[in-house]
Amino acid sequence: MLSFKMDLDFSNLKVLLIGDFMIDKYVHGSSKRMSPEAPVPVFIPKKSFFSPGGAGNVAMNLNSLGASVSCVGFVGNDKNGLELINFLKKENIDCKNIQIIEGYNTTAKTRFILNDKQVLRVDEEEELINPWAPSSIKNLKCNFYDIIIFSDYNKGALNSNWFKNIEGNNIFVDPKKDDFSFYSNANIITPNLNELKKASKIEINNNKSLIKACKQIIECSKFDYIIAKKGDEGITIVGKENFVKHIKAHQVESPDVTGAGDTVVSALSLAYAKTKDIEKSAELANAAASIVVDKIGTATVNIDELKNLSKKLNIA
Repeated sequence: MLSFKMDLDFSNLKVLLIGDFMIDKYVHGSSKRMSPEAPVPVFIPKKSFFSPGGAGNVAMNLNSLGASVSCVGFVGNDKNGLELINFLKKENIDCKNIQIIEGYNTTAKTRFILNDKQVLRVDEEEELINPWAPSSIKNLKCNFYDIIIFSDYNKGALNSNWFKNIEGNNIFVDPKKDDFSFYSNANIITPNLNELKKASKIEINNNKSLIKACKQIIECSKFDYIIAKKGDEGITIVGKENFVKHIKAHQVESPDVTGAGDTVVSALSLAYAKTKDIEKSAELANAAASIVVDKIGTATVNIDELKNLSKKLNIA
């Protein structure tokens, strides 16, 4: 446990968020009988709702932690896309650089919940016919922002032009592509173990192999740090000059990990922009993740929740 005190007022931080915006839908229902047509329960919907997903969930987390957020990405000119933008706008999140594309269907993930357990997920998504080239890319005044976050869900919002044209000291990436050299101008990336394994082509089965994979990637792509997300095993930080730190996860009964990575990159980036201390920032991100995995579905952590837990852990 760290013995530092951190100022958790992030209200003066401005974040530029670039990524894949999508919508997460939830349908809760019940079942009293099995179908006569197949060995499956007859699902009776009771209630449904949606929340921003992908980069939208990152925006919601940043906003609930008190930062100012400006978004860059695209959605389709459909019900899902327009509902998503309206939802974000009501939270005072800047959406003027989210492009609405005619003829494109906004990515949507619908989860069916039976007796508090997910029994089915239906994904609606399509690949862009032409690579997305936003007109706003050259007009963004990146120096205006304290933090730049790339939230990559591999749906077409991120292309190499971003990383050729954007520079800064606080560039974070939550990666999805198999080749991490794509993100070479970034400072910090936050992959999970499966993403690390694909990018490094190293079988990761313990901390030794994890560190080897991270060091190989850092040497090739020149990142300052890799924040490796290990689920219920916590987080490992690997940086230049053989910096390594393992942070244990906080135990949560029956965790729901949906969107937890979005919370990690949000809390990590805000804390690091204030402290420039990667260990302190990862400890705070780890605490934030423990809060959201204790909630059902795509969730956010708010600043009061984070302050209360941080106080208990003696980190704020």
